[in-house]
Amino acid sequence: MGTSKLMSLEEAISTFVQDGDVVGIGGLSFWRKPVSACREIIRQGKKNLTICTFVGGIEVDMLIGGGCVSEVKASFVGMEVFGMAPNYRKAIEAGQIKVSEESEASIALGLKCSYLKVPFMPLKGIIGTDFPKVRDDIKQFEDPLGSGTQLMALPKIDLDVALLHVPYADELGNGNIAGAVWLDDDMAKIAKKTIITCEKLVELEDIKHLPGKAQLPMQTTQAVVKVPFGSHPTSCYPNYTFDPKHIQTYLKMNFNDYKQKFISKKSQAQYLEEAGGVQTILNVLL
Repeated sequence: MGTSKLMSLEEAISTFVQDGDVVGIGGLSFWRKPVSACREIIRQGKKNLTICTFVGGIEVDMLIGGGCVSEVKASFVGMEVFGMAPNYRKAIEAGQIKVSEESEASIALGLKCSYLKVPFMPLKGIIGTDFPKVRDDIKQFEDPLGSGTQLMALPKIDLDVALLHVPYADELGNGNIAGAVWLDDDMAKIAKKTIITCEKLVELEDIKHLPGKAQLPMQTTQAVVKVPFGSHPTSCYPNYTFDPKHIQTYLKMNFNDYKQKFISKKSQAQYLEEAGGVQTILNVLL
């Protein structure tokens, strides 16, 4: 049997996330984001990270506000019904961060390339769009097998580290996701290092019998951290939904004030207390 990969969040981030890394963030928009891990990255002052996520939300905005990010690869970063992502927008307008314009397909295929160890993947759907005007690393070509089809070559995306939050994990590094997996499984398989934060620690035997089994296999995981409500203020199905009140609090506050109150020198328990304690937890429980 494998050995335990359990560690504290502080140890996991300080050991496996280095300045300049390409960091994959799991989940989607307000759903199952590894927000506790992102707060720890801000606390540790990591710098010059390239963030790759399918659809980014509050976690990308926070990392930019915390001065941790130099580039973003995402098909969208915003607050959905709550409006724009303020730090993301400001940083782009000021030219402080680089953005690689992506579609959902270009991210999914870029990760798949890395998994298959090929330099590019073909995509037909973005031909005729403005993508070639904003991306100098994609290239149109004709099917070499002679069908005459025009295709676009999309480059691979390699990740140094993946941050993934799941409802269940075991101490060996198997992670189980109830509901939509999105790109978390691909990120786990291709990242050089994977950090899983989880709501509940269960036995290997339990993982085997959960729906979906272990979509994130222990072979690819370096660290497992138990962080109940580790996705707050985003959701973690089937445990809790997202917290609209806290998201609005975030948007109303100056980021440095928010950081002082909710991020700096705060454990997960202290963070939840500041965010409204038991009442907040009861409000979001499913």
